[in-house]
Amino acid sequence: MGKKKRTNDPLTRALDEAPVSQKKSGRAETAEQPTAHARPVGEVLETLQAQALDAMSGPFFDEGATAERTPVTKRMHSETGAVQVNAKRRDPAVEATVSIDVRSDQDQATETGRYQLRAKGRVTRQTESGEVDTEFPVPVEVREDDGALTLGADAMRDGIADAIRSTGKPRE
Repeated sequence: MGKKKRTNDPLTRALDEAPVSQKKSGRAETAEQPTAHARPVGEVLETLQAQALDAMSGPFFDEGATAERTPVTKRMHSETGAVQVNAKRRDPAVEATVSIDVRSDQDQATETGRYQLRAKGRVTRQTESGEVDTEFPVPVEVREDDGALTLGADAMRDGIADAIRSTGKPRE
């Protein structure tokens, strides 16, 4: 009996590849980034959510991707908010989660401000040894020209694939 034919999807290929050690820190550091054009946090989160949903959709996650956002809170010249995107696969059982927290401190007289960002990913997989969790950083870049935030989608997919590889063989 022959092997099942796999797609060319990099996440699906990661299931078949040998485990690799995690080279990246799983910690989600809070990065501070000044910007000449601070955007409202609700707008920023909407954009990052759409980018994460797009990056996590595809043939690998058969249950699709969903998102949940916390309401944006304002206090004086600061806004904070968060989004979490989840995607699942049934066989083998894999769940990926990307969490993004954003705080924006704005100067009311100008458009300048400062973002505080924290983004991390987590993959949970059922293996022969039981459930394995692996965390990885998710890069977010602030564009200097307009203050827009861009998710490092390729690096995020690589982090998910590395996490899948690092967990070992799936439970049969």
